Amino acid sequence: MSRPTMLPPTATDNGEDFEARVRREVLRRMAMTPAMLHSIDAKGRLVSVSDNWLAKLGYAREEVLGRHLTEFVAPATREHVVKNLLPEFLRAGRCDNAEYQILCKDGRAIDVLLSAVLHRDPAGGEPISIAAVTDITAMKEAERQVAESEARYRMFADNSTDIIALLDRDGGRRYVSPSCFAMTGYTPEEMQASRTADTTHPDDVARVLEVLANMTSECTVTYRMRLKAGGYIWVETTCKPLAGAGQTDLRMCIVRNVDARMRAEQKLQESESRYRLLADNATDLIMTVAQDGTRSYVSPACENLLGYTPEEMLLINSLDTVHPEDVSTVHLMLANKSERPDQHPRTYTYRIRRKDGSYIWVETTARAVEIAGDEGQRQLIIRDIEQRMKSEQELKESEARYRLLADNSTDMVFRLDTDLVRRYISPACREILGYEPEEMLAIKPIDMVHPEDAPRLALIFQTLLSGKADRHSIINRIRHQNGRWIWVEAQLRALRDPDGGAVTGIIGALRDISVRKAIEDELAEANRRLRALAGQDSLTGLANRRAFDEALAREHLRSRRDKTALGLIMIDVDHFQRFNDLYGHLAGDDCLRCVGAAIGAALLRPGDLAARYGGEEFAVLLPDTDEAGAAVTAERIREAIFGLNIRHAGNSNGVVTISSGVASLNCSDIEADRLIAAADQALYRAKDFGRNAVCRAGDVTPGDGAAANVA
Repeated sequence: MSRPTMLPPTATDNGEDFEARVRREVLRRMAMTPAMLHSIDAKGRLVSVSDNWLAKLGYAREEVLGRHLTEFVAPATREHVVKNLLPEFLRAGRCDNAEYQILCKDGRAIDVLLSAVLHRDPAGGEPISIAAVTDITAMKEAERQVAESEARYRMFADNSTDIIALLDRDGGRRYVSPSCFAMTGYTPEEMQASRTADTTHPDDVARVLEVLANMTSECTVTYRMRLKAGGYIWVETTCKPLAGAGQTDLRMCIVRNVDARMRAEQKLQESESRYRLLADNATDLIMTVAQDGTRSYVSPACENLLGYTPEEMLLINSLDTVHPEDVSTVHLMLANKSERPDQHPRTYTYRIRRKDGSYIWVETTARAVEIAGDEGQRQLIIRDIEQRMKSEQELKESEARYRLLADNSTDMVFRLDTDLVRRYISPACREILGYEPEEMLAIKPIDMVHPEDAPRLALIFQTLLSGKADRHSIINRIRHQNGRWIWVEAQLRALRDPDGGAVTGIIGALRDISVRKAIEDELAEANRRLRALAGQDSLTGLANRRAFDEALAREHLRSRRDKTALGLIMIDVDHFQRFNDLYGHLAGDDCLRCVGAAIGAALLRPGDLAARYGGEEFAVLLPDTDEAGAAVTAERIREAIFGLNIRHAGNSNGVVTISSGVASLNCSDIEADRLIAAADQALYRAKDFGRNAVCRAGDVTPGDGAAANVA
């Protein structure tokens, strides 16, 4: 493509400046040229465009002048123009055959080729350019189509599993596709360096070369091709001579690996002879029968099965030896025109007459076969199932008896398959659950069980189906049809296949035990209340001496195991005998109730235990508590009882008070009695001190005053 040139303007007498003269020259050329021209200033703004430029892109002149050139560049090439093309042009002053895309007014992007020069003002004024733009969209599209077409055909040849080759008349190779490596182990270069005869089995060379040399139209030849690793494979090559000048000696060949097919055909021939041997010696009776019942082959097994010789069987129509009640079945088997040789064989059961006149049950597998072009033939394999039919009849009778028992049982009998879908439900479900048997079949057992019982039932089902257990029982809740929950007991057993022993399902019997469960729950609640009363002091509501002794033994063992401290507070109501003498036993009982309530309220931890030890004595057991902590609790109790302000004229304080002994020991190597003895000794010291006091077992002498009772 010619590059536009611009003659440098010459000086004139009137002193016209350089820039004006250049602009006038650019405008003159823009007006007179049929080409696509534009001019930009040093900032890349369009200062002039030709009429053809405007017509090609669809703009009006006032829409483009003054705007930056890059505004008309398509996004796909804009970065290249901004970063590379435009800066390099302004630096070098020219560019040749630069490709990019311009945006038309209607949004289309066209490919263009640009050549431009930049004139600089010798006096240092602003430079100005002129550029010629050529639309190469059609050329680029053609190039893209050619490239895509070549790529498609190359991809087809390079990725085909068949070998595609271009051969000479004499077997020379011009091109071989890459698939040759996967098929033969040779690379395309190795194949092209050899000739067809070099890789063909010696017995097949003459025939293959004859085809290549003399073909006039497309033809196919099957032969053996050598592998690079040794040995040969069968291939099928379709060859077509090329037409056109200079191509008459060329052959386009597609080579396909048919080794598996050829070997399969050989095996088929071998198997046919073996099949005849098997058919003649099989214990099952094998026959080939036409749709009208005519027999063309009968195996020797007919003598043992029916008493006829094969020759006698060939003379008898198949329909003539069938039980009258089963003729329609055999007629359907032979005359079914919808069957094809490629369909799966069907099985039919009917009775056939023996030579002695008796009938036996047989099972026949029938397959449509094509013999000598006749697709109406049937290959029959007939097996004696007389004993099996008798066993099935006995089984049906047995099942009927068991169904009679299940249908009339008050328990609900059911059977589940391995997917836990109910296959049978006895009518007792109406009375137990309120459902009809048909309704129960549509509901999985796990969906009717109470959510709290469902995981346990699912685990039992899994255990039975996995074979880990044969029997299991469960008591759970199940939803009645009216929405309420009832308690049921189910006895479950895994069903096993009599032959292989595999688990085939679960059978169960379910009964309503709601009444029994209610009685059991009432009994359990009564026992619970009885146990609670047995461990509770009837006067104060605190634990009694028995409950205290059990708790002490239990916490003593835990202290020894965990190596923790066990605290004990022994409490005695001061001068309680005087209280009874002054106010009477009823007032004394009320006093003890108030003292017991105050002791219980002063305990802050759920594991602490307050008990009435005997008479006016109380004990507080404090697990995992040292002596200092126990003393704090004891002082809190003393203050609480003092704060009750129960009048006691026989006490020096004028109100009811208590004395407490505190002890705490690590029970790892001592007995529980030591703890009681230590607390009891501290209690007596508290009394000796003057009562209304707390004394610790670790103190040699208690402090003075109530406020100092806790060391």
